[in-house]
Amino acid sequence: MKKSRPLTHEDLHIWNRVARTVRPLLYVMSQSDLEKELGLDFRKSHIHLPPAPKPILHKTPTDLQTRTDKKTRKGKIEIDKKIDLHDLTRDQAFPVLVKKLHRAYNSGARCVLVVTGKGTNLEGVLRMSLPTWLADAKVRPIIASFAPAHIRHGGTGAFYVFLKRNLG
Repeated sequence: MKKSRPLTHEDLHIWNRVARTVRPLLYVMSQSDLEKELGLDFRKSHIHLPPAPKPILHKTPTDLQTRTDKKTRKGKIEIDKKIDLHDLTRDQAFPVLVKKLHRAYNSGARCVLVVTGKGTNLEGVLRMSLPTWLADAKVRPIIASFAPAHIRHGGTGAFYVFLKRNLG
């Protein structure tokens, strides 16, 4: 590291002229003026987020057997019905899903493939909303479990929804 040279008389003269014009920022401006100028609000120290939804118990020993779980991972599931929610808005898709899940349940279907699409960066509105919709009181009594679909059935853009056995 080089040693700095000593300041000359001319350097000291320039430094003193500059130093006389400098004032500490907080003494020149009040905090509110500083907030306005910088576009900041010092009172906001954190962001408030809504609470996370309650977790869904995806499988219990009585709802989904281990053998079915292995079949799911291998993509060897027999799909009884398919519900395609493509080209629907979130407001249109939920009633369609409820109606078609009840229709599949009443016809005795056990596995329904729900196609939501992937969306941009796997953050599609329908894809992200499906777990919440399946936990809704309108369909929760007939849902045994759900799982992401195997690549041959749509991969990350689809889900298997396993329905409980219709005893009625």
